Amino acid sequence: MNIRIKEIRENEGLTQEEFGKRIGAARNTIANYESGNRKPSNAVITSICREFGYREEWLRDGIEPQKPVIDEDIEYGQICAELGITDSRAKQVIMNYSKMSPKNKELFWSFISEIFESEKKDK
Repeated sequence: MNIRIKEIRENEGLTQEEFGKRIGAARNTIANYESGNRKPSNAVITSICREFGYREEWLRDGIEPQKPVIDEDIEYGQICAELGITDSRAKQVIMNYSKMSPKNKELFWSFISEIFESEKKDK
């Protein structure tokens, strides 16, 4: 479990201190969890999973998948809700897309496909 805790922290791009703040623990406590010197309580495990969206079965025992499988429509709704709150430009793109003609939607997706391909090459 110590390796999986570190993996979560690194996947989130957080320092031990930042990770600890998110779950209400000190940096040295996180260091002890990651080194295997200390085992997190059930409450801490639940907190980590809730805060970062991981399954307890994966964190505790390595049983895949790491994250819950979310229905695509539910995930889309969550993304749209988050974008509406935090990214006004993305919200505007979605709103404008819904008003485009079929021809312009095709042009839009051709352009977006080129951007996606460029991203893949850059990585």
